[in-house]
Amino acid sequence: MFACFALTQSAQSVGPEPGEDDAVAELGSATVEAAMGQAANTPNKREIPFNIKKPLQCAGGDVILSGNLVITFIHPRVGVVTPHSVKLEGFRGLAKSGNRKLEATKPRVLEQDFRLDEATKEGRFGVQFHVTGPGLPGGSPLRIRVKYNPNVYKYADGKVTKLTPDPMPIVRCE
Repeated sequence: MFACFALTQSAQSVGPEPGEDDAVAELGSATVEAAMGQAANTPNKREIPFNIKKPLQCAGGDVILSGNLVITFIHPRVGVVTPHSVKLEGFRGLAKSGNRKLEATKPRVLEQDFRLDEATKEGRFGVQFHVTGPGLPGGSPLRIRVKYNPNVYKYADGKVTKLTPDPMPIVRCE
């Protein structure tokens, strides 16, 4: 578990910002591998560790976000597993310009993005949360949306057997 944590902490993603308020963060392959193979996961509770560093104009520079999305799955009927809830653990956020502390709110599973293929025992779902904090001097408070979609999972015998998180979550100013 310590090795997974170390890999997660060392993975930082930096890439060009596609538009003023529309940025895609890339997770390093080490982060994705850690999320897919974490030994600490239980069959119906999985973690998606993240460590995002992204320049956003609304923040006046780099935004750094880290923590774990903890997804809980349920077994609503025989032969089916679906995502149920999400929470954030260990969240840390910082807008480098002005050293502003950021807070995460409203993590949720996006029901409208849920897809299930019972024949292949595979599901897809989206997760999002908001990040808020003080704005730049004279500006509006900072509000950012982070969205992971699609996250793909396989299941068998009422248990999640594999979770592959979205490798390129969207980080967008709102």
